[in-house]
Amino acid sequence: MILSLDTNVMVDLINGRRPEVRQRYDEAVERGDKLVTCAVAAYELSYGALISQRPQVQTASAERLLDNLEIVDWTYADGLAAAQIRRSLRRRGVGIGEHDLMIAGQAVNRGWAVISANLHEFLRVDTLEVFDWTDRTAPRPS
Repeated sequence: MILSLDTNVMVDLINGRRPEVRQRYDEAVERGDKLVTCAVAAYELSYGALISQRPQVQTASAERLLDNLEIVDWTYADGLAAAQIRRSLRRRGVGIGEHDLMIAGQAVNRGWAVISANLHEFLRVDTLEVFDWTDRTAPRPS
């Protein structure tokens, strides 16, 4: 299974505040899941590190984590999938943030699951499989 890590999951992995996130990450590695992140999420992580109280430390931590993931560039096909999702959400009278829309579009286009604690946004996308590693009772990817 290919799992696309959202920014909040990467922050949890770097900061180590939620051991259940590290445990689920380690389980995914042991299962042989492919762990990736969207270039958009990598941008969000890098920006957050740069504006943090300790930019040198946080940037180095972000780079170490990103070195262990495949950062996947966004394509025109990903954009078309995002546009279709946005149209569908608009017809229902709801929306999600632009970055989350781009992450969701890429995942839907490529058949990936998104790992995020931001269920409020991602669960609005009917065709997207989402897992929350911060919830110990939530189902795990298989």
